[in-house]
Formats: sequence, structure tokens, C-alpha cells
Amino acid sequence: MKKNNRDISLFRFSIIAPIINNTHGFKTKTAYIDFITSKIHHYDGKDYKLTPSCIYRWVNLYRKEGITALENKTRSDYKSSRKLTPNIVEKIKEIREQYPNITGTAMYKKMIKEQILNQKDITLNAFLRFIKNNNLKASQVTNIERRMFEMEYSNQCWQGDSSVGPYIKINNIKYKTYIIMLVDDKSRMIMGYDIFFNDTAINMQKVFKTAVETYGIPKKLFVDNGGPYDNKQLSYICASLGVELIHAKPYSPESKAKQERLFRTIKDGWMRAIDWNSFKSLEDIKKSLEKFLRENYINKKHSTTKETPNDRWHEDFDLIKYKTEEEIREAFLHRTTKKVRLDRTIRFNNEYYEVPYKYVGQTIELRYNPNNLKVLYLYEDNKYLEEIRMVDKVANGKSKRTNNIDYSKMINDERDVIEKDSEYV
Repeated sequence: MKKNNRDISLFRFSIIAPIINNTHGFKTKTAYIDFITSKIHHYDGKDYKLTPSCIYRWVNLYRKEGITALENKTRSDYKSSRKLTPNIVEKIKEIREQYPNITGTAMYKKMIKEQILNQKDITLNAFLRFIKNNNLKASQVTNIERRMFEMEYSNQCWQGDSSVGPYIKINNIKYKTYIIMLVDDKSRMIMGYDIFFNDTAINMQKVFKTAVETYGIPKKLFVDNGGPYDNKQLSYICASLGVELIHAKPYSPESKAKQERLFRTIKDGWMRAIDWNSFKSLEDIKKSLEKFLRENYINKKHSTTKETPNDRWHEDFDLIKYKTEEEIREAFLHRTTKKVRLDRTIRFNNEYYEVPYKYVGQTIELRYNPNNLKVLYLYEDNKYLEEIRMVDKVANGKSKRTNNIDYSKMINDERDVIEKDSEYV
């Protein structure tokens, strides 16, 4: 599957996810569709106006065949999409530094007037979206109206974030640790957590995978904007599971209040009350944190809900949806594409893998477990075909080529060869 197909399927799923999971917040599905079709949608540098029939078609396709049904062939005018050039982006930043309080509309008009922008190349709406998405809006007072909220059912929404954990000394070398955690919005139940030496996307996905295996599939996943949470692999994992992925507004910890409050409980009640020097490994830290959470949080009445997180989550147990082990394994495989070299190999992660000869010169779709790169999985049209393994040069040296040439059939007489060879003796 080509990259543009993956991207467009994720874009389309983001539009229909509230319908699939019934989380749109409108009185009826039709009201949500009326709202979504009244807006201009920006994708890959272009503006789109959607129709109700288009959205209904996407919903039906997803329900029948899943995320892969939302793919599309590359549009003929794909390469002609108009984007803001690096020079224009730098000019926007210069104007923002010179006029900190200028509005996006005023900046757009100024750049049109000074012929930095061409109104035919980019619309005002597209320009304003770029300003918003890149945190280039004018300085504003931060007294935004906020209201307390809570999901109606367990697994309607999980919040995820990372926090710095205790420092640990191993062989007199000091290491920083990170706690990656997922918490259910309604029950405050901890869906998954672990401690690592690195706050990475792979580690976050490891926690997420364990969580869905244990507690089922959330309708929404509300996470931070950092690298571990804002990446294409996580987007595709969520789309494959039918989970709506939502990112918090940058520099707005208030939007993840429940997660932030849990981390504060951990820091106040655990991190500041333990001897970090007693830890000799990550496993020691995990055991200590697990004991604290079990005794002081998971099975303790919450000050707001007046119930234990464990009991509150299990109230909605009959509503929880689960996936099979195979479905989860498939969803968490990473995706990539590679072109097969003339020696029937592809290079991935600084290693060479051998591919069937018939794919030489073609771009193939591969999926893989990032924690086990000894084997890759070859797919075609999103269907699994076979395993791809690292090149065994020794074995290849002993194997017989399928297209070997018998050169003895290319000469008329054996003596001809002897006579010619004698010239070099």
C-alpha cells in the first residue's frame, strides 16, 4: 500500500470516526453530517467540501471491510497540489515576530498586498488553518472558558501521557526513567502503564497494546502532541482498531487534567516518599510502583467519583468491546514500503532481507513487529502473503541459481576451447 493511500484512509477515518463510535455529540447522526458537510476540510495542501453521500459511502465501506476500504488511487492532479513554500513560511514567522498581535486575516491581506502570496494559490481558510496548526496565532489571553466533563461509560475515552520517573544508578551511571500511562476518563482506572529508559513511540505502543489486550478497545484515545503520540504508525494502529485518535491542544495541560492529576498523585505519594538509591533495575521500580498503585489508587475510593477506579470501570463491563489476539497483533504491525533491488533484496534498518525473485524492481508493502525485526511480513493489496527473512549469504552461496546458463552449448567443438585457452598458458 502506497503512502498516499495510507494517508488518505486516515484522513477519511478521522471524518467518520464520530459516526462509527457514536461520539459526535449531536442529537442525530444527520445533524453531525450536516455540520461536517458545511465545513471546508484541508488535506495535503488542498481544500475539500464533502457531501453527505460521500460520508455515507465511507461509513458503509469501513463497516464492511475496515480501514483498508477507505484507500484510494492516487489522484491524477496529486502532484499539482499547492502548498506554502519554505520561503513563505519564513516570511510568516518574520511578520509574526514583527507584529506579535496581528490577526491571521490581517497577515493574509498584508502578504497578498505585498505580493508575497497569490490569492489564487491559497485561500484565506487554508492560510488560517496553517497559522493555527503551526502555533503561529497572535498572542491571546488564556482565560478560555473551560468546563468539567466526564465520559458516560468506561472505555469511551482513554487519556495517555508520559512523565519523568525516578532516576536510577546502574554501575554508578545515572539514568532517567519515564512512566508511560493510559487512564480511563470515566472511571479513572489505569488501563496500562510501564517504565522505560526512553520515551519513544514504540514504548508507548507497547503500553497501548497491553492495555487493549487486557481492557478492550476504547472509542477515543486522547493523547499529547509529542513524538511518541503524534506519528503515522499510531494513527494507523488506531484506525485499524476503530479508535478515534485525538491530540490535545499544544501547551494546554488543562485539557488532560485527569492524566495530570494522576501523575501528581504518583509523584506526591510515591516518588517523593521512596529511596531512589534502593532501585537497582527497571524491574525494581516497576514492582514498587505497582504496589503503590494497587494499595493507594486502583482499589481506593476516588475523591471525585466516591468509588474505586477498579469498581467504577467494571460497572460497564458488558459494554466493553474486545478484539481477538490475531486482530490486535495485525493492527499493531508497523507499515512500510520498499523497492526490491536487482539482487532480490530490500534494505531495512541497516539489514538486508531476501524477497521472492518475481518482485525484483517492484515496490512492495511490508509490515513488521518493531520489537522483532528478524522477520518481516510481505503483503499485497493488504493481504498477507509470506514471511521475509534476513539474507543468509552462506546459504545463498551454496544454492543453485534458477537461471544458470550452460556455456558448453554455446560452442561448436570442445577443441575450439582448448585451442583458445592454450594461447594463455
